[in-house]
Amino acid sequence: MKLLAYTDGKPESIRALNFAAALKTRLGARLVVVTVRSGTHATEGPPPLGVEISPAESQVLSQGLRILMKAVGALAEWGLLVFPPRIVIHDMPHGHMFPCETKSGERVLFYECFGHFIEALNREIDSEEHNLLIVGPPRRTGLKRLLSWDVPRRLALDLHTSLLVVRGGGPDSRYVLCADGSPSSRRQFPLLKQLLPAIRRPVDILWVKNPAADANQIREAEECLENASGWLEGNEKFGALHRREGDATADLIIDTAGNDSVVVLGASLRHDVYRRMVGSVSMEVLSRSDSSVLLAKLPPEDGSECFKDPFAKG
Repeated sequence: MKLLAYTDGKPESIRALNFAAALKTRLGARLVVVTVRSGTHATEGPPPLGVEISPAESQVLSQGLRILMKAVGALAEWGLLVFPPRIVIHDMPHGHMFPCETKSGERVLFYECFGHFIEALNREIDSEEHNLLIVGPPRRTGLKRLLSWDVPRRLALDLHTSLLVVRGGGPDSRYVLCADGSPSSRRQFPLLKQLLPAIRRPVDILWVKNPAADANQIREAEECLENASGWLEGNEKFGALHRREGDATADLIIDTAGNDSVVVLGASLRHDVYRRMVGSVSMEVLSRSDSSVLLAKLPPEDGSECFKDPFAKG
């Protein structure tokens, strides 16, 4: 599995890096850490390329590279990396890169990318086929959320891979899997299957039943709950099944999750114009929840809405 962790040097980013380090260690995944700078190479002075630089000399580097050095320190403190006595910065078409090593000798790459935030992330995702972006933007509330750029919403709409927004819930928190039998909810199971070895606690399942649901929707939800429960039990990961009812789906998900969970959702399959103008349950939970949120998305080239045998053991 290929993980991409974004950092801007803020405390929320450090929590995201720690989550990424736990997933990398438990899954044996590949990890790349990236920061994005607006503009181009020409907007900042060129760093010393191809020569060894000690961490003590990092104050001469650009802001983006200093942010990455802070990420190196955080991952070394977590225990993933060996703090390097020297780094060597290399030039790239859209930025700069330097490698570090884990205690087992694996390389973790650190990228400073220039350009528009989401375009730069998608360029890296498309190039390296990352399975999951891990990011820690602060949750904005009230008028501030309406007036500012809502990062989780933009990522939910336009990112080319699945998304983990890290807030209150960490790698050892309770996972709450939201399932109602719809195609969008079913798309989360292949991703969850990949992540299951990294999940230490039992996984709860939540179904929010809409009072207006018809018989077919109820039947599909019940079948999904039965299959999901059996699959998790077979992997010794099943926790509790929560059944709630109401038309305020996002409110009920947020209330059930609390502020120290990882909420698992499938990205909406509604028409793109509707999602951008009206939104979706997943985007509302992303914007408002104090818990972390894992949003499963299909790559844009895969047009399938359901998966074959998503509940197979293993």
